[in-house]
Amino acid sequence: MKKLDTTKLTDEQIEFFNSQLPYMATVNANGVPQVGPKASLKAIDASTIQYLEKTKSTAYANLKNGSVAAIVVADVPTHKAFRVLGHAEIHEGDDYAKKIVSGTDTPEAFVVNIKIEEIDA
Repeated sequence: MKKLDTTKLTDEQIEFFNSQLPYMATVNANGVPQVGPKASLKAIDASTIQYLEKTKSTAYANLKNGSVAAIVVADVPTHKAFRVLGHAEIHEGDDYAKKIVSGTDTPEAFVVNIKIEEIDA
């Protein structure tokens, strides 16, 4: 993958991102990686990826402790893929979180916004 000269997703990248199963990687304070699928991860605009944290998982703890998030989406048949890197902005019970989760089946979830700092394609 090659680093792009932008931190904004194109409309095509947003559509691709939102139609695939993204995987997110983080690291803990000791540098131990954690990676897994995040089905609720969606590009909400050209510079923000968002997901609802329901399990308060290892990845969530890593993000709270400042880990960079690396998110990859890929389409196996076409070999098309891209990766975004960014830091998390976590909303735990604030008005923003309440607004986002009020229309979902998990009103106790936290909202995690990842601000895109790098895009590789």
